[in-house]
Amino acid sequence: MRILIVGGSSGLGLEIAKLFAPKNEVIVTGRKNPQVKFATFKKFDLSQPDLAAAVKSFVQKLPQINVLVYAAGYYQEGTLTDLTDKQIEEMLNVGGRGLIYFAKYLLDKQGKLDELITITSTSQWTPRKLEPIYNFIKAGGGHLSNGLAEDGRIKKVLVAGPAGMRTAFWDGIKRDDLDEMLDPAWVAEQIAAAGPGEYRYKFIKIMRQPARVEEVEKR
Repeated sequence: MRILIVGGSSGLGLEIAKLFAPKNEVIVTGRKNPQVKFATFKKFDLSQPDLAAAVKSFVQKLPQINVLVYAAGYYQEGTLTDLTDKQIEEMLNVGGRGLIYFAKYLLDKQGKLDELITITSTSQWTPRKLEPIYNFIKAGGGHLSNGLAEDGRIKKVLVAGPAGMRTAFWDGIKRDDLDEMLDPAWVAEQIAAAGPGEYRYKFIKIMRQPARVEEVEKR
């Protein structure tokens, strides 16, 4: 199987790549090369202008992809009026439009995908005052993926919504709950374990306190 992990050069995406690599060919994208031997890195910046055209051009140069993992994202905090237009547009690109265009152009090119794995977060279903755009893109990404499960060209869809994770993003940032956050390597293991089996759509929550997996829907 050839697996494309968008946003796979760090954090959870890179942990997923590490798990999938022994039995698959893995391609990861991001802005910085992770310098790993278990995956092929292809540079791609989701915040660039004219994202649709950039994704289309990028996808045309790829070999056949069996599995698309969309793990791109970052945390953003601020009320709607606190955020600048640039901050909003970048979040929409990285968290939302990127998923749309990668799925669209892979299907345009190949006509099919064996699997789509979309990484969201607890913000997919929990509204928070300081996460309006983050809530929007995580909920939208989850629901878009749910809808794509009804597209016969995609065999199966897994949506995984993990709680906060201890990644390099939080380095130098003070938070009271950092010690309670999930280990991204453990989260990757839960996602990999949830993938096999016969289903068209599956939605799992990966929660903390205690760390656990809740299967919300499967059809």
